[in-house]
Amino acid sequence: MKKALAITGFIMISGYAFTGLMLMNNWAVTAASHRPLDETIAAMGIANQDYSPLGGVVFAASGLFLASMWTWIALSEKFAPAPWLTSALCSLILMLGAPAYFFASFANMNSVGDTFADWDVDAAAALELPLYLLSIGAMVLLFMLLAMPLFRVIIRCRSRPRRASS
Repeated sequence: MKKALAITGFIMISGYAFTGLMLMNNWAVTAASHRPLDETIAAMGIANQDYSPLGGVVFAASGLFLASMWTWIALSEKFAPAPWLTSALCSLILMLGAPAYFFASFANMNSVGDTFADWDVDAAAALELPLYLLSIGAMVLLFMLLAMPLFRVIIRCRSRPRRASS
């Protein structure tokens, strides 16, 4: 169970990171401009707008680092966290991926918008939607996982017989 959870979490976090890299450095940029990447970058250069793959590379590297650290913690005998806590940490990482993606991709998408008057923000947003939905799902799962111990305490308190007051 522990290994399956670790493999699944690693694949989800690193997949999110790789998808974010490809979206912010290529897919969303070309979808918004409706031109191949090299033409888009050339037009952005002519318009004195910056294009940098650095945001995507940093996003992906950070994601792979977090995926590796999370997997190490999940498989660690030293820490041996409970499965619900390991899942909550994975959910937290995935939940925070959406704001990290937004800020890392903002510069390139802003440059596309400033370069092309007819840019298609909806096409880029449609490609990015699965990342945001995954982050929302991770947030819901995180809240459910964090609520479980609270519900256990409530159930234990209610199931104890009450003492009669004298």
